[in-house]
Amino acid sequence: MRTFTLILLAAFFVAAPPAGALTVLPATFEELVRESVAVVHGRVREVEGRWTADRRTIESTVTLDVYAAFKGADTSTATFVVPGGEAGGRILVMPGAPTFRVGDEVVVFLRGRAPAMPQPVGLSLGVYRVTHPPAGAAQVVPSPVHAAETPTRVVRGTPARQVRALADFGAAVRAVGAAR
Repeated sequence: MRTFTLILLAAFFVAAPPAGALTVLPATFEELVRESVAVVHGRVREVEGRWTADRRTIESTVTLDVYAAFKGADTSTATFVVPGGEAGGRILVMPGAPTFRVGDEVVVFLRGRAPAMPQPVGLSLGVYRVTHPPAGAAQVVPSPVHAAETPTRVVRGTPARQVRALADFGAAVRAVGAAR
């Protein structure tokens, strides 16, 4: 019986598909801007999860009502895709992928050209949340993982992750985009 169990376990591990891995390297602000075809500020209007064509995974299509385009063409809406979401009673959570809810206000760095659907640069790295403090102007909150301009160890509360005013953030995106 013990031999049968060991053979069965060995067969299971040999037949099991290899586990996939996802590695996202931190990117500097300049890298995010350079890799983006568009950088838009807006509010999430719709999030629609669906199975991919091969029915192996779930992805979500996100539609934003665009308030401002910091890079790329002016547009009133932007639609892009992210891995993960909910479809057919199933939920897929993809580590490193951003999640969106209707009403979220965000700045998204998008890459991709037609006919492919755009997606955020570096998954969550290319998504900044916008907050509105009780007193003051709108602020942009960076992704939890952000590369330092010079190689250093990761330190919680690093100045590179400071909250910035939305207007200053937009101006910085435009300046880096214009420097190309």
